[in-house]
Amino acid sequence: MSAIEKAKFSARNMFKNAPFENEIYTSRGKSVEFDKTTLARDRLRENPFFEEATPENRNGVWQGRRVIGKDSKINGGVYLGGGPREAVVVNDDETQPELGRLYERLLQNIKNEGGDYKTKALREVFELVSETLEYDKDEVEAIYESRGSVPDKKLGLNIYVANGVGVCRHQALLCGYLLERLVEENHLSGTVSVDRNQIEGIGGHAWVRYTSGDGDVVIMDSTQDYLGKLSDLTSDQNRWFYERPEDSKRK
Repeated sequence: MSAIEKAKFSARNMFKNAPFENEIYTSRGKSVEFDKTTLARDRLRENPFFEEATPENRNGVWQGRRVIGKDSKINGGVYLGGGPREAVVVNDDETQPELGRLYERLLQNIKNEGGDYKTKALREVFELVSETLEYDKDEVEAIYESRGSVPDKKLGLNIYVANGVGVCRHQALLCGYLLERLVEENHLSGTVSVDRNQIEGIGGHAWVRYTSGDGDVVIMDSTQDYLGKLSDLTSDQNRWFYERPEDSKRK
């Protein structure tokens, strides 16, 4: 094995075995797996357009863009499926000006509201995303088909914004993008992540996890019309399995 091959092998194993990256836990009698980003990475590993993980891009790079995963930067990245589908690009440069315009609209909406900034900011993000992207699985599939149904072909999030439709991944990416900009521009403190998992016998889902500067974990899920603290959901047996494996271990 050459020095380059050894380096690639080391990086691959370091990130594949990162804490909680592939962990399975049981909640309410169901098997919960946080492994969809890993499945995407493993699926494309031999593709010449995929570059291995590095400390800067822990999920690898697909066609020149870092792969969006748990706790990674959202803007500028690409979001891959555990199985073949479109690769959603989030980028507010000149190719996707719609995202920047939505952010400016968000700032104005927040400015026009009274009360605690964090509370109104989270509410305005949630409402803007719900208003902008109606959940429509059939229309999302039609967009994919209209562009050739090419697996893992990059499609901009702005396409879904322009059409006013999305499913959970598009809603979560837009929500995450808006929150990430608020944090980066010091309107909010904390961290933002697009989380996803799959549940045995149910399927997969994506949402946003925002951890405020004071440590509160807030879930934002436009698909299931939920905005609130993770701690407030502990007694609700009918909601999605938002807990990360480490959250489950803390109980």
